[in-house]
Amino acid sequence: MGGRQMAVFPVAMSLIASYMSAITVLGIPTEMYVFGSQYWLVALSGILTYPVTCHVFLPFFHKMHLNSAYQYLEIRFSPTTRYLASIIFSVEMILYMAVVLYAPALALNEVTGLSLWGSILAVGVVVTFYTSMGGLRAVLWTDTFQTLVVIFGLIGIIGIGSSQLGGLGRVWNIASEGGRINFWNFSISPFERCTFWGLTVGSFIGQLTIYGANQTMLQRYMSISDVRKSQLALYVSLPVTIGLVTLVCISGLVIYAAYHTCDPFLAGELISRDQLLPYYVMETLGSIPGVPGLFVACIFSAALSSISSCLNALSITLLEDLIKPALHMRRSALTAQAETKLAKLLGAAGGLVVIGFAFLSTILGTTVLQIMISVLGMAGGPLLGLFLMGMFMPCVNSKGAVSGLVVSTIVIFWIVIGSYIYQAPQPELSLTTSGCVTSPVAHLLSDYRVNELDLLHHSTMGDMQGTSIPSLYSEWVGLKRIYTLSFLWYPTLAICVAIVVGVFVSWATGWTSSSKPVSQQYVYPVSQKCLGWIPACFRRFLQCDTWWTFNIRSADSMLTDDESSEDELGVEPRMRIAFKKLPSSSAHKGKSMSRLDESSV
Repeated sequence: MGGRQMAVFPVAMSLIASYMSAITVLGIPTEMYVFGSQYWLVALSGILTYPVTCHVFLPFFHKMHLNSAYQYLEIRFSPTTRYLASIIFSVEMILYMAVVLYAPALALNEVTGLSLWGSILAVGVVVTFYTSMGGLRAVLWTDTFQTLVVIFGLIGIIGIGSSQLGGLGRVWNIASEGGRINFWNFSISPFERCTFWGLTVGSFIGQLTIYGANQTMLQRYMSISDVRKSQLALYVSLPVTIGLVTLVCISGLVIYAAYHTCDPFLAGELISRDQLLPYYVMETLGSIPGVPGLFVACIFSAALSSISSCLNALSITLLEDLIKPALHMRRSALTAQAETKLAKLLGAAGGLVVIGFAFLSTILGTTVLQIMISVLGMAGGPLLGLFLMGMFMPCVNSKGAVSGLVVSTIVIFWIVIGSYIYQAPQPELSLTTSGCVTSPVAHLLSDYRVNELDLLHHSTMGDMQGTSIPSLYSEWVGLKRIYTLSFLWYPTLAICVAIVVGVFVSWATGWTSSSKPVSQQYVYPVSQKCLGWIPACFRRFLQCDTWWTFNIRSADSMLTDDESSEDELGVEPRMRIAFKKLPSSSAHKGKSMSRLDESSV
C-alpha cells in the first residue's frame, strides 16, 4: 500500500497509466481510421465517472482502510462471495496482462522486425522484477515516467505527421471528406455499434467498473492517507486522461489522412488493422532519426505501466483474499516480514504466469486472442453489480449476491462468445486502394495474402462498407439479435442481470436475516445523501427510508459488533462513526430508532 503515505502527483499519474494501456494506444487510432471519430466522445464519460467515483465510491471504501476491495464483500455478504469475486478478478487480470504484453509485441514484430519472443520476455522480466521488488512505490513512480514518455511520443508522432500532410487543418478536412467526422448519432438503439448514448452513458457505467470497483484503482486510492488528497489525485488525472484520449484519436485521423487513397490492409501490407500505427510510423516517419525509437518507447511504456499496475493489484488480491483467509481458517498467521516476502514471491510468480500466457497467445492465434479481449472487458460488469448490491441494497443477502454474480457472468459471456461465433456485423466506413502504386501481379498476391490470413474478416467487412445500418442487421432477428448488442452496453447489461437476479433470490430466501442485520457502515446512506431534497411527505409515501435502511443495524449495537467482526477478519482499525447520545426526554420515549428524526442522531 506504499505505507499509505504516497503523494498526489505519482498516484494521479499512475491512475492515468492504468487506464492507458498499449492496447488503447494501438486500438483507438484503428477505431478512428475504420469507424470514424465517434469514439472520441468516450472522453466525455469521464466527466460523469470521476465525480461519482470521488464522492460515492472513494470515501465509502477509504474510511474502511481495507487492503483489498474484496474484504468488503466478506464483511457485507459472506466469505464465499469474497473468494469467488477475487478469483474472477485474478483470472481477468492474468489474461488481460497477457494480452497487453502480447499485442504490442505482435504489432511491432510484423512491422519493425523486433523479435516477438524477445519483446515478450524482455518486457515481462523487467516489469516482474521492479514490481515484485519495489512494490507499489516502484509502480507509482515508474508509471509517472512512463506516462510522460507516452504523452511526448504521441505529441511527436502527431506533430511530425501532420506537418508532412500540411497541418492539422488539412488532416481534419481529409477526414471530413472521407466521412470520418461523425460525432452525433443520437439513435437510442443499443444494437448500433457506437451512438452518443452508448459512448457517454454506456461508457460511464463501463468506466465505473474500473474506477469504482476494481482493486487496481482502489489500491491507489488507499495509498494516500487523506481522502481529500485521494479525491484530488483522481480529479488531477481527469484532464490528462482526456488529453491522452484526444492525442490517440488525432493520431488515428493523421493515419487516415496519410492512407485515405491506399489502405495498407486492403493492399495486403498488414495482417491486422491494429498494426496501422506502427506501420505508419515506420513507413512514413521511419527515416527521421529518433522517431522509431521514440515510438517503440511509447508503446512499451504503455504496456509496462498497465502490466505493473495490474500485477501489483493481483499480488495483493491473492495474498489478502485467498492465502491469508485460508491460513486464518487453519488458525495460523503470517508475520509482517513473511507477508512482505510472500507478496514479492506472488508478484514474481504472477509475472511468470503472465509471460507464459503471452507465449501461449502466439500459439493459439488471432481468433482466440479476439475472444479473450472481448471476454475480459465483460468481467467488470458482474463485479460492479455485486458491489452495487452491497452498497445500496441492504435487503440483498449473500445467496442473492452470489447468484447474481454467477448468472450475470454466464449471461454476458454467452452473449460475447456468441457474437464472435456468429460474426456480428460491424458497419465499417468505406476504404479504397485506388491510390496504391502496385503492379497487377503484386496486387493479386496481396489479395491472396489478405484472404489467406484473414479470410472471414476481409470477406464480411469488405461487403459491409457503405451498407446502411437497417439493411446490415435485417437478417439478425429473434434471439440471434442479442448478439448484435453494442460492446458499449455489455457492462450495463451485466449489472442489470446481477441486480435483478440478486434481488429476486434474496426475496425468495427471506431477504437479509434479522438475526444478522447489516452494519450501517457497510451500506451507503442513500436516504440521507441522495434523497434529502425530496419532501418528507413524498419520502413517506415512496417508503424511501424503509427501502434504503432495510434491516440496518442500530447505532448502539454497531460500534461493539463491528470491532469484534473486524478482529476476526484481520481488518485494520477504521474510522468510527460518532453518534450523539439521545436526549433522555419523555418526547423520545417509546419511539423506535427508525422513527427518530435525523437531527436526534
